[in-house]
Amino acid sequence: MADPLQIKRPESLSKIAEDHIRQAIVTGTFRLGESLQEAKLSELMGISKTPIREALAALNLQGLVQVIPHRGAFVFSLSQDDVVQLCRYRLILETAALNQALAADRDALLAELDDIVSKMSDARAANSFEQYLKFDADFHDAFFRHCGNNYLRDGYQKVGDIVRTMRTYLSRRSERTAKSFKEHEAIAALLHEGKVKPAKDVLKRQITRGERSYSDLIGVK
Repeated sequence: MADPLQIKRPESLSKIAEDHIRQAIVTGTFRLGESLQEAKLSELMGISKTPIREALAALNLQGLVQVIPHRGAFVFSLSQDDVVQLCRYRLILETAALNQALAADRDALLAELDDIVSKMSDARAANSFEQYLKFDADFHDAFFRHCGNNYLRDGYQKVGDIVRTMRTYLSRRSERTAKSFKEHEAIAALLHEGKVKPAKDVLKRQITRGERSYSDLIGVK
């Protein structure tokens, strides 16, 4: 039993900076390919450059930041081929996780998907874009929470923040969010009906949208 008087150690400044920069990248505050200058980040966050440098190094290892020698740190960018490979990797992982989650505990998975779809609906009604994106991510994460396979979970977690960043860019237009919501509703409904193959077809169409909408990621009008 933990000592109730034990004081929880505060997070380091570098970890706090890492979390703030990560959130700014995922939500699109820092744009893809944008320069991340230590001096500006230090001034913005009110801390020294050292924890900023440590945060950028950590995010570089996670793929969210690209450090270029003699030039500095930048928000990651994706070529069209990168997007194609990422979408196909994600499709392989999510399909496998969905299969295993249905086999391991179908009822628990479907109950959670229903709950998330309901929350997505509430977020749309409240015009809360960031909340909607959070629940969108939760929907796909549910496959991994119920699949019982740590290797699948770890594989998806490695690209999770990049996927969330892509989702931000691909869902900005209201018609995209409406389409996304209908697809999540359809996946949950089809799984309830035992129509796994049609549900996977909808999932595939949704995941591979990035391949067909590359211009939205790089800001081409």
